[in-house]
Amino acid sequence: MRAVTIRVLKAEVFMNRFTILAACAFFLALPLAGQRQPVALTLDEALERARRSSPSVVLARMQIDEARARVAGASLLLSSNPSLEIETGRRTGESSSTDYGLEVSQELDLPGRRGARIDAARAVVTQEEQRARDAEREALHEIATTFLRAVEASERAVATESARLLAEETLRIAESRYAAGDVAQLDVNLARTAVAHAEADVRIANATLTGHVTHLQILLGMTDPVNIVGSLHESDIVPTADLLLRAWDRPEVRVLDALIEEAEAERRIARTLRWPDFGLRAAYESEEGDRIVRGGVGFTLPFFNRGQEAAAVASARLERLRVQRDAVTRKVEAEIRGAAATYDGLRAVAAEYERTVIPLIEENERLALESYEVGQIGLADLLLVRREALEARRSLIDQLIETRLAEADLRAAAGVWK
Repeated sequence: MRAVTIRVLKAEVFMNRFTILAACAFFLALPLAGQRQPVALTLDEALERARRSSPSVVLARMQIDEARARVAGASLLLSSNPSLEIETGRRTGESSSTDYGLEVSQELDLPGRRGARIDAARAVVTQEEQRARDAEREALHEIATTFLRAVEASERAVATESARLLAEETLRIAESRYAAGDVAQLDVNLARTAVAHAEADVRIANATLTGHVTHLQILLGMTDPVNIVGSLHESDIVPTADLLLRAWDRPEVRVLDALIEEAEAERRIARTLRWPDFGLRAAYESEEGDRIVRGGVGFTLPFFNRGQEAAAVASARLERLRVQRDAVTRKVEAEIRGAAATYDGLRAVAAEYERTVIPLIEENERLALESYEVGQIGLADLLLVRREALEARRSLIDQLIETRLAEADLRAAAGVWK
């Protein structure tokens, strides 16, 4: 009985070890199996993905197909189908017979009505095409803004990591001087506190970066990990003077142009209502054995309804759309001018700040660290210089991101993307 128990215990130990090893192998292999290489994503690539897969853009393009289908209906040679009437009856009297009659009629369109109808349908297609352009413009603006925010978060993360490394270097010097008896424990504690603050800043910056990248992935419909490739310094100088000439090409203006074309076509259709509509008739009858064939033309008599309402509505709509187009064009031009002025001003300020301030703070950091290491200044003075340098770098990032966002606003206002 004892030998059996020992063998059972040995078997249980073997199985436990096997289970543990198998579990360890599984969990070690799981990250490798699910690990995917990050996708390097630039701003241009993000914009191209948005053009292809943005839900709002895809839906807007589907509406274009619906409008094009209506053009097929408007292009029919005849807008109405022929009608067929059949009559039959029994004649009784001195002689009995079964009489019947058959009549076919077809209404015809007046000259010019079909062409106006086609023009109106094509104008609707143009409207949907321009609305799709506007949806794409807004989608690209959102993607560009989100991408730039991710780049901003990435550069803030780099700046905080650099500050953390400098804080650790300061701690090393403080501990070395404390060991040599040059400084008190207070310097070491202050340096350790600075390291803790720097590590917290790094974690906050990385969390912010993760949030912006996740937002961008969802907008683009991406499931693979993403590495943001870009810099706030990559801003191109946008030729603002050329962009001002593009106010007339904004989708809102183009939509109004198409609405004006549609209203003009509707007014042409309304004017045809003043003329009689006509159609062709053909009939065949059999009465008491006699066969009768008739043909003719039918007319309407537009005595009362001469399309007065349709013509008046179309004319009023046309006038309103022309005034609205002028107003929208001025609004778009003002938007582009305002965005251009903001962009030019911010770009100049950021360039001047980076040229004059950043070299000074870098030199001050280097001199302050060297001075503290040889005991010329205290740790409090060094930390103050570091704090000012960090704030200066943050200020530069603030100016650069505002410049890039102003560039995105300007490109969205003008409808021009890389």
